[in-house]
Amino acid sequence: MNKLRTLIVDDEPLICDELRSVLAAVQDVEVQGIAYNTQDAEKIMAAKSVDVVFLDIQMPGMSGLELAKKLSNDSRPPLMVFVTAYSGFAVDAFAVNAVDYILKPFDKQDIARVLKKVRVWLQVRDQSPTPRLQDFVRNLCVEAGDRLEVIHVSRIQFIQADDRQVFLHTVEGQSFGVRRRLNELEEMLDPKDFYRCHRNYIVNVNRIRQVANWFNRGYLLIMKDPAAEIPVGRVYAPLLKEYLQL
Repeated sequence: MNKLRTLIVDDEPLICDELRSVLAAVQDVEVQGIAYNTQDAEKIMAAKSVDVVFLDIQMPGMSGLELAKKLSNDSRPPLMVFVTAYSGFAVDAFAVNAVDYILKPFDKQDIARVLKKVRVWLQVRDQSPTPRLQDFVRNLCVEAGDRLEVIHVSRIQFIQADDRQVFLHTVEGQSFGVRRRLNELEEMLDPKDFYRCHRNYIVNVNRIRQVANWFNRGYLLIMKDPAAEIPVGRVYAPLLKEYLQL
């Protein structure tokens, strides 16, 4: 397997060191360099091949957004993952086709989630079919009393984690226990149709009827019948644009 070649661009040395440490611990990731400004980042990319750039937004001189816009004119630009302390730039970030938008402080789970997404984007972009892309489940077995019922994924309205239990809610208004963790289900379901909007929720994007503003610049997803209101977590909110083109 080819290593994922990464570049870190941030004017905060401590953030760069922390991110390099997290990335270096991943077996198939190679850190090609660190740049403390966008000008040095351009020099590194001119000399080395880079698959994905972990990029701050606000930096001296040319900003991270300006660099991303500039690189978007290339025939095969690297993928962009913005790493910032400010949530207000999310719309601008996705306007330049960013893969993801991570808020500081980040942790290993944030980076692992993004790396997984980056790999899928690269596979799709390079039109290199892999078993994993074709291996999302179409049916789930759920607990129904003393038996297991088979639910096709199109019948899923949303999935909820509640007090160490996971429940699948169907478009018919039924609820079933699921013998899997939410993280496992997120990997099993096709991300084109299922959106992890909160640490406790996965929703079927085809069942979203409305998006309502919530407190602290958050959102509520109003689901189609049967009606339900699902919160969008702060970390997951920027991804909403990718699914709904907000």
